[in-house]
Amino acid sequence: MKRIFVLFFIGLATVSSQTDSLNWKQYGRIGGASAEKINGGFGYYRLNRQTDNTFRDLRLFGYGLQKESFIYIRYKSSDKYVSAPRFYRYTVTSYRKNTRAGVKLQYHFNQGFGLFLKEYEKGLVNMEIGHAFDMSDYLNEERKTSYLKTGIFWDHNASRFSTKLEVEHFQQISEIHVSNLTRNQYLFELIFPIKNGISINMNYELEDYLGQDQTNISSISIAMGWRGNLEWTF
Repeated sequence: MKRIFVLFFIGLATVSSQTDSLNWKQYGRIGGASAEKINGGFGYYRLNRQTDNTFRDLRLFGYGLQKESFIYIRYKSSDKYVSAPRFYRYTVTSYRKNTRAGVKLQYHFNQGFGLFLKEYEKGLVNMEIGHAFDMSDYLNEERKTSYLKTGIFWDHNASRFSTKLEVEHFQQISEIHVSNLTRNQYLFELIFPIKNGISINMNYELEDYLGQDQTNISSISIAMGWRGNLEWTF
């Protein structure tokens, strides 16, 4: 888990070389969640920094559903190619623990290339392809599961709401030892801004395993969200 924070502070140093003042945006949410008719609460915090050519993003998320819990930490870094700004390279590092799905402490890493398919006044569509791997029991297992990862992402801002749609596919390419972990991951987010950075957020997430011996995971959440700026000067 230390690796995420090391990469995060490297990202801070990289962006600080481009500008005298770092203006990071911060986001928070707190609300209720439901998974398979089991209800609970959750919290979310995000730090994000974007320039014309760079993207740095740290997310912390967790919820509790009766006796079950889910914790997720993710850091993403991406940089455009100056000579071809429609293309970018990216890396993602994450840790998660999901007692409901039987995941102890999973370490996940993926990196590759992205393409901005369409940029328009109110939104953006981009896609990614790369190599990924994870370790399902990070503390007690050395075996890695490798994947070919593809994804498409769409952000749209309407006059009274914003939407986000993410579709990712992880095709297992390493030998299947115990079970097939090929999966699709879906995220749909609907945001209704109120005022002064306050909003109502509705999310639906699904982790759809193609192997018959794996359990699909889905959740719905409704939350009150807020956003603001952080001003860090180096």
